[in-house]
Amino acid sequence: MEDGNREDMLSNLPDHILLTILDRLNVRDAARTCVLSRRWQQLPAMLSQIKIDVLDFLPEGTTACYQREIVRINGAAVEATKSIMSRRDPSRNTIHLLSMKFFLRDNDTISIGHAVGQIMATHKVEIAQFAILTEAHYSRRGDDDLVYYGRNFMLFFEACPGAFGGLTCLKLQDLRFGKSDICNVLLTCKQLKHLRMFNCDSGVWATLQVEHLQLSELEIVNCSFRKVVLISLPKLTQMAFHGWIAFQDPLSVGDVPLLETVDLTNVCLSSHKMVKLSEFLGGTSVRNLRLGFESEKIWVQPEHLTRQLASVFCQLTFVHMAEIPEGYDLSWSLFILEAAPNLKELYLTVWDHLCTMETDREKRRALSYSIRKGVRWESSASRFQHRRLETLVIFGFESEEYMLTHVRCVMEAAVNLKNVFLYNRLACKMCRDNPPPSSFPFAETKKLLVEKIITSGIDSAASIHFLAGKAIWASHVAKKNFP
Repeated sequence: MEDGNREDMLSNLPDHILLTILDRLNVRDAARTCVLSRRWQQLPAMLSQIKIDVLDFLPEGTTACYQREIVRINGAAVEATKSIMSRRDPSRNTIHLLSMKFFLRDNDTISIGHAVGQIMATHKVEIAQFAILTEAHYSRRGDDDLVYYGRNFMLFFEACPGAFGGLTCLKLQDLRFGKSDICNVLLTCKQLKHLRMFNCDSGVWATLQVEHLQLSELEIVNCSFRKVVLISLPKLTQMAFHGWIAFQDPLSVGDVPLLETVDLTNVCLSSHKMVKLSEFLGGTSVRNLRLGFESEKIWVQPEHLTRQLASVFCQLTFVHMAEIPEGYDLSWSLFILEAAPNLKELYLTVWDHLCTMETDREKRRALSYSIRKGVRWESSASRFQHRRLETLVIFGFESEEYMLTHVRCVMEAAVNLKNVFLYNRLACKMCRDNPPPSSFPFAETKKLLVEKIITSGIDSAASIHFLAGKAIWASHVAKKNFP
């Protein structure tokens, strides 16, 4: 354009388009954008999505959170919250998303809670989320700190009933609750649909009882409850249970008629008893199941087909067995195939993830890690056939006999199998710097040889795909990382 006829074409767009652009930004970036002109300065008061994340206020490139930095960025999050809430356009009655992430720090949290409560009293908020961080998460702290943060959280909770009463999602970490605290939180948060607790408990060997009319997603991760009892959750559809501390009945499932997606992950030590899924998930009929082993001992007890096991697996369509330790017979996993007649997709990730494992021999011995991680199992069904399985995906495939045998067994049993996807070993950023030796068939001649070994003597129309490097299908990534 000529100098005398300049025009800000972006600012001349209709309000609803500009707001759609700003809705895709976090609050800090949206605020920076709104200094462009007077027109833009009015837009934050009209946003339908308000996302304030305390970590967005860290300097670019900063990953560590020290106390001085936490004080500063939490203060910035408080000021941003109060500013946006106080300038809210009252004619814009509906807020589609209100998402807040902040540190649990005395008056800071209460200021945020009061601001959010006032907005909830005057606006319709469709989705309201609190993700509450603690400094204990960024430093090594003991039980006393969990007690301290637990008390601080309850003071916050009791001071802001209006905010908590409208929450649909609550994410907590590093808290030790009193005996009835969690029950009181659930009673107040009547609209809650998603609850996540990380490293939380109610004291030594306490039992967590969960009852709620609206809760649809529940995550209990690395929490030190002796037992989790799901009393009545009529709308629960998805549950993740990671890191239970007792292997004797750690989970009791009551009234959960809609539960269809379950993610179970644990580190099994040598002294732990194995878990029977027919008992662990008794009373449910899940559709999607993830079993995580953290590269350690298999904690699932293979079972021969019984009426109870058949009831649990009768609607199962997808299974992912994740971070199975390398080098051990995989035939035990076939018991799921035998018990799940409607299974369509079977995923296995075989991976000794050395970056997250304890590798020091003395420490492993002291902590009772298992030397033998595998499990033996023999099928009681001769010439078993499965007619629904369509896809087998293995991450961490190696040209080793135990893997070749397993792929062959699945292809032989699954008479309508369409595709077998064999990926090489997974690697995080640290793994890539020091990759272990691999027997994955990278060369075309080796791929043909491995395929010939797998399919020799069996009648299968399934196509075998060898995929290496970063060529992971997007659909496989989504399935691997569910839920």
